[in-house]
Amino acid sequence: MADLNSARIKLAAMAKLALKMWQMSFKVFMEHDLDLLAETLKLDEGLNSAEKEITADLVAFGRAANEEEKAQAMVLADVVGDLELIGDYCKDILERVEIKIEEKLLFSEEGVKEYEELFHKTESALREVVFALDKGSFEMVQEVLRSQEHIDSLVDIYRANHNRRMLDGVCSPFSCNMFLNMLDFTAAIYYHTKKISRNLLKLKK
Repeated sequence: MADLNSARIKLAAMAKLALKMWQMSFKVFMEHDLDLLAETLKLDEGLNSAEKEITADLVAFGRAANEEEKAQAMVLADVVGDLELIGDYCKDILERVEIKIEEKLLFSEEGVKEYEELFHKTESALREVVFALDKGSFEMVQEVLRSQEHIDSLVDIYRANHNRRMLDGVCSPFSCNMFLNMLDFTAAIYYHTKKISRNLLKLKK
């Protein structure tokens, strides 16, 4: 029978899958490997299956749950949705990377370093979420929320930098558009990771 603890365990596995997809997406970007890209896209199928299974478990649990338990189940359902969306944004990034590879587009060295910084900040936040879910100690995500990093502000700086490089002729308008898309998708993944963290803190009360 479904219960909140079993749902949490499945949720931890789903979060690990989302983290792996994020890490592999970056590897595809850095290595220009279409075979690895296809392998990475398959992880999204696992995220979609997990989303359906965990949601079904929570619905079944909710039928006999009290109001407090239902409130907790709703929080977990929200986390499930955010993890599934992270997979969708990884797919969006991979679509851009696939075009980049096929069209032999190049990003400037400065641009690659900027994107790499955003990747690592987002990866670190996702790791904290995975660890908290795996250990069942949700207060561990406080570090994610305590961070003073404002990804949106950083993305704005990097967007301005990239537009300057385009106007200076360092990169093409098409490459620039692809890069800006990737920045925005990464910022969205970071946003959903922080949203998950805020929800997990509700469960420890």
